[in-house]
Amino acid sequence: MNFPEITDEEFQRTLMNILDLSTKDNTYKFAFMRFLLDYCNENSETHVEFETIAGYFFKYYWLQECKSKFKQAPQVEKKPEIIKIIQKEFDKPFYPQTFAKISKEETQKIKNCVNEIVKHGFHNVTWRFQKLKEGTTAKEKKIFFDYTILRVKNENRKYVNLDAGIDINPKAMEFFKKYNTVLKKAVNLEWARFLEKLNLGVPRLIQKTEGEIIPRTALGKYRKALEPYFKNCYYCNKLLEKNQTHVEHVIRFDYIAEDNIWNFTLACQKCNCTKLGSLPPEKFLNELINRNRNYRSKIPMLDKSLTLLGANHEKIIRDHFENAKSHGYVVLENFPN
Repeated sequence: MNFPEITDEEFQRTLMNILDLSTKDNTYKFAFMRFLLDYCNENSETHVEFETIAGYFFKYYWLQECKSKFKQAPQVEKKPEIIKIIQKEFDKPFYPQTFAKISKEETQKIKNCVNEIVKHGFHNVTWRFQKLKEGTTAKEKKIFFDYTILRVKNENRKYVNLDAGIDINPKAMEFFKKYNTVLKKAVNLEWARFLEKLNLGVPRLIQKTEGEIIPRTALGKYRKALEPYFKNCYYCNKLLEKNQTHVEHVIRFDYIAEDNIWNFTLACQKCNCTKLGSLPPEKFLNELINRNRNYRSKIPMLDKSLTLLGANHEKIIRDHFENAKSHGYVVLENFPN
């Protein structure tokens, strides 16, 4: 295709139109925009097969589903098809592995997901992506990429030729490379804003949307602060052995995405490993709140942590626990057994 001559300013205006004004029933347009930015920053080939695009989509949504457990739609029954595909193949409640490790360990599952995403993920977003809001109407303006329509059922139902891939405008590729960092920040921010309405109270939502690995801090200082006061496992109450004592998040790190002593306890190795990736029964949440209340005057680090959390820290902690539950983190009702 011969693309029209477009300036960087017009590329930018068009991208902002898609971000801010276009209709979005799900997050596919954000994912497609993120794909264009990531792909163009890493490659020079303008023709892209849908299998390649599906690989990018899989990474974005695997992290959002299997690591962050984002809600993607107001009603559970209206989950985006890509989320259903990932949930079918990756059906465990918790995946401690990084995406890089999963990519090596689960090649067949990933291949299955990518194949299904190609079949079911692109018939709508491909032709809707470049439809720009102009007053009360929306017109398609093919300036970023071209594609082929296989057949048209009606104006709202078109089938893309999935064997033909897409062809990116070389000038658009240059634009995406030139302004990659700032454009990616804009896309991730708008993506996070869209998700925020469905995931109220989720900590570090922007970083999770970006797929950023939240750094863990060394836990030795927390152990040192807690050990003088707590000699038994927080869960089973057995005496802790020095070499098998774990600093344990009551509310999962994958959800909280921060290391804070208000959320830490000392646990034995068995309880720590059994609880991995889950939430404890609610009685342990109540005990955590009581522990924080009773010991903040004795443990300066705990007092500082609660002060930073705010005057209504007890409600905030309860809300975090309830939000984690609502996002699919399993509560081990019979723990410890």
